[in-house]
Amino acid sequence: MRKRVNLDELEIQDVDHAEAGVRAVGYELRPEKMRPTVWTFEEGGYGPNHRQEEQEELYHVLSGRFEMVFADETMTLDVGDVVVVSPEEERQLRCLDDGEVFVVGAPNVKDDGVVVD
Repeated sequence: MRKRVNLDELEIQDVDHAEAGVRAVGYELRPEKMRPTVWTFEEGGYGPNHRQEEQEELYHVLSGRFEMVFADETMTLDVGDVVVVSPEEERQLRCLDDGEVFVVGAPNVKDDGVVVD
């Protein structure tokens, strides 16, 4: 399988439990073993506070600055930083400067996220 998409061609969709938008890369490309998305944030925006049932997630900061908040640590992320998070760890991305984050979850499990309030 070989497919291509340009991020500029993908509409930004709203996300429940977040002040962010998502470009659904995975929906367009339909990979079998991973779920790629690009999250788009304005300063002050945030992703859901969540964990995963099965998916390990990789976060790659494309632009902007972010905080990734865990139960025991807050990590500042800049352009080029890459973080891998195990499924059971609760985490939340918070945007410090407008930006985008490429997120890949694997395995490709639909509705795997568990929102934590």
